Amino acid sequence: MNTTGRTSFLPRRLAARLSGSQAAASWSRPVVQIATAGVALGIALIIAASAIVHGFQSEVRDLVVGFGSDIQILSRDLQHQHVILNREVEQRVVSMDEVKSIHPFFTMPGLVQSAETLEGVVVKGIGPDTYQDMLEQSMKFGRVPTLTSSDSLVLSQELLSQLDLELGNRVTVYLIGGPTGMRPKTLTVGGVYETGLLEYDASFVFIPQGIIQQMAGWGLEAQVRITPDSEAEALIFGASNPVHFEWTGVNAVAERVPLSWHGSGPHDLKDVMGFQSVELVVAPRLADQALVADTVWLRPSGVGWEAFPAGGAWRYHASGYEVFLNDHSNLGVSDEAIYAVLPLGWGTETVLEQAPEMFTWLGMLDLNVEIIIGLMVLISVINMTSALLIIILERRSMVGMLKALGMTDGQVLRMFFWQAVRIIGRGFLIGNLIGFALVVLQQETGLIQLDPKAYYVDVVPIRIDVAYIFGIELLAFVICAASMFLPAWASVRILPATALKLKN
Repeated sequence: MNTTGRTSFLPRRLAARLSGSQAAASWSRPVVQIATAGVALGIALIIAASAIVHGFQSEVRDLVVGFGSDIQILSRDLQHQHVILNREVEQRVVSMDEVKSIHPFFTMPGLVQSAETLEGVVVKGIGPDTYQDMLEQSMKFGRVPTLTSSDSLVLSQELLSQLDLELGNRVTVYLIGGPTGMRPKTLTVGGVYETGLLEYDASFVFIPQGIIQQMAGWGLEAQVRITPDSEAEALIFGASNPVHFEWTGVNAVAERVPLSWHGSGPHDLKDVMGFQSVELVVAPRLADQALVADTVWLRPSGVGWEAFPAGGAWRYHASGYEVFLNDHSNLGVSDEAIYAVLPLGWGTETVLEQAPEMFTWLGMLDLNVEIIIGLMVLISVINMTSALLIIILERRSMVGMLKALGMTDGQVLRMFFWQAVRIIGRGFLIGNLIGFALVVLQQETGLIQLDPKAYYVDVVPIRIDVAYIFGIELLAFVICAASMFLPAWASVRILPATALKLKN
């Protein structure tokens, strides 16, 4: 007959009876209830603290990434702080599993001037291919500028107050940089946004991307002036270095014939009277490879020749690319993978490098959660230690009787250990019910409000990371349970003769 299994099962069965109906009339019952409540409260606080801190970190991170991106692709050329839009590079990056999307972006330092004051800002362009989900979600009044509203801008509620402006007012924006150093542009306040992240709200102004591209002088722009004497003279804008002029005539059978014209002119249009059109291509020389060629077409009409410019090669330039990832946790690995597929002279910059002080502060919040978890576990261990010692003291006569009947010290110790584990488990269960109920209630209703000027968000944010909470609770349960061996050891020191004498 196998008695080993029965003897190992006996302590747990006795612990179950002591925790059940046998404990109803026990004078230690209030102590056990207090210990259970302490454990439950600790677990509820751990769940709430982790959900709130992780929610706060997620909200602020999303706002910071919304103003920029997870990773930015930039030019490393100190003379040309812009890139030529490259669809092949876009396809390489977006095809990576970790990449969610890629968008060009357009930024310049600038000033916003109203009748009352002047503020330094970062001017960011928006257009059909740029990322603007964050802006659209944060709009309070008006609308995001489109291609049909190229004379409007969007600024934050904070800047609106600082500049003493209202929706529809005219405001002057100065873009700093480019070939002219500083160029003004008068725009209409067409929209107002508010994210709550005041450091960024007070810094970012959004305008149509074409204004930035053109005023920054990123690309060549070629135009041809037709003089009254029927001469064609090329005018070039946005080139700091000499450029190459290529004049080509197109005859009636669509053959392209190089012309003997050199330079910008003026050139006599009588020399090309037999052609259907003349094409001018202005291309950068080898010393200025960061610029794209621009084209102008000349066509005869009933009143002479007319010039049809392509519109400027600045349309093919951007400050860089914004890359958004599916998983923020592998930022470093994704950064290296993206950098590996970029052309020579291009580089990457992560959001951690763009805003190190913000993410250092967010990382320090994890320390707060760790301190809360440590304190709650410590309090639970102390409460359970006190409760278990009182239970052992109450059961001294029972322990003496069990030992007199042949129960070993190890079995008695395990009996009280399993009783403590059952109390801890009950506290964990109640704490989970309370904790998850509270965080789900806040997540669904936004019951607790915050001042966004102090906390960046207007409601307490919640992010429930089930895997993280499960791991923390498992570790806390193991620590609490293992700590119960020490107070349970007090039962070993109870002698049968002394305990039975006290009973009599």
